[in-house]
Order: sequence, then C-alpha cells, then structure tokens
Amino acid sequence: MEQIVFRGVIASAGRDRYGDQRYAIYIPKSVRDKVSKITGREVIVIVILPDDEE
Repeated sequence: MEQIVFRGVIASAGRDRYGDQRYAIYIPKSVRDKVSKITGREVIVIVILPDDEE
C-alpha cells in the first residue's frame, strides 16, 4: 500500500445525468506527478479539516 499526503480542496463538480451532486478533489501541482498513476483507480480518502479554517 502506498500513501500520498497532500492538502487539497473538495469542490462542486456539477451534477450527474440523474441530477445528483458530484464532487472533485483538486490536487496541488507539487504532487501532480505522484498522483497521476492513480487516476481512474479506487482509493481510500481520509478527510482531516485543519484548525485554521474560518
């Protein structure tokens, strides 16, 4: 198992053909090369909200 850790943003990605909301995780350029190999694969996502959110 490989771990890739980065700080990203979850944003709205419109709606699917059934009208359900879709979301996307924007990945910073600094880790783009590391995550390009996981495109289209199933991953486990753990969300940690930083304390500095206002």
